[in-house]
Amino acid sequence: MAVHVEQAPILTVEMIWRAGRPYESQRFLAAATNALLTEGTRRHSAAELERLFEQYGTSLDTPDDYDTANLALATITRHADRLLPVMTEVIAEPAFSEREFKRYRKRSRQQLREDLQDPDWLAYRHLSEAAFGAENPYGYGGGKEDYDALTLEAVKRHYRNFYGAANATLRVVGQLNAEVEALLERTFGQLAPGPLVTPPDYRVAAAPPKLIQVHRPRAQQTMIRQGRRGFRVTDEDYPGLAVLETILGGYYGSRLMRNIREEKGYTYGIDSDLDTYRYDGTLGIAADVANENLDAVRAEIRTEMEKLRQDLIPAAELDMVRAYLLGGLIMDLDGPLAVSSRYRSAIIKEYDAPEHLRRLDDTIRHISAQELRDLAGRYLRPELDWEVIVGGGIVKE
Repeated sequence: MAVHVEQAPILTVEMIWRAGRPYESQRFLAAATNALLTEGTRRHSAAELERLFEQYGTSLDTPDDYDTANLALATITRHADRLLPVMTEVIAEPAFSEREFKRYRKRSRQQLREDLQDPDWLAYRHLSEAAFGAENPYGYGGGKEDYDALTLEAVKRHYRNFYGAANATLRVVGQLNAEVEALLERTFGQLAPGPLVTPPDYRVAAAPPKLIQVHRPRAQQTMIRQGRRGFRVTDEDYPGLAVLETILGGYYGSRLMRNIREEKGYTYGIDSDLDTYRYDGTLGIAADVANENLDAVRAEIRTEMEKLRQDLIPAAELDMVRAYLLGGLIMDLDGPLAVSSRYRSAIIKEYDAPEHLRRLDDTIRHISAQELRDLAGRYLRPELDWEVIVGGGIVKE
């Protein structure tokens, strides 16, 4: 995928492999392989690579995506002939040294210990494990024992199986001319294709939703997270749900924000989110509240869902949300860099970007209040949601 930028002499190059969590044979293997990719090659140590790229004011990045493994570089065009050969060296000749592997495991275990002290992260972890199942690639939170079970040989095997050029998409954004195209062919065009990769056997271990409480008696605040899985960008209802979710809690003027923050002052922030991956996704709500407001906030969330299920959205409110979403679409497509970002999402989640944007634009402009009420009746149903409560508050009902 290539996007030409006429105005500035910049170049962004990213390799995107189908090699994320859905493809791994054990927990954390995909993340470990992607992280270790930049920790040295057969010709350059990790420190040498870091110094080289810093010399040109840039670095090799490994963006964190559940579905894919990624390696990205942003530079100016005149440095590309020095940096792209080294980038492809990193792809073709990773060292995967025992020393760097042990350092990675140690850092990751330490980060996990720190994350487990964060109520927001802990609530998200519990909700993901509950909604998807603890063995699902989007669901597992993992533990120290999973990092202990990683081996360098497993990392090398994951690399051999999934990091071939035939299993990747090259995303290029910048001033594209004959010289740059020739450079791309001399570098990325020479990468080994590798084996063909079949789609993973994606499964979900379904379980009935329930309330999960993690009580922390000394905590002054309580994190509420609720939601469920089963949403993809390619779903027929996705564009309408994007509008409905925005009305519920997806922007500053949403119903949850107006009621629970602005009118009642129960929380500083509350929001909803429609978050999708390649094979699945979630619709959820998150709020951080004072312990004494826990039950009141939960009741108000249910009230706002009930109103959307029962009542038609007033025309003025719906027009305001249409304008907000259409403005966001325009900004998302304002210039080649923004367009490239949209296409990047389409590569990772495997959908047709132009068709998706057409459906989204058409739905935002024309969806009716009746259609939104029908969607709310099917999807805004608290009895179908998992709910996780982490902090000092305890649900009394």
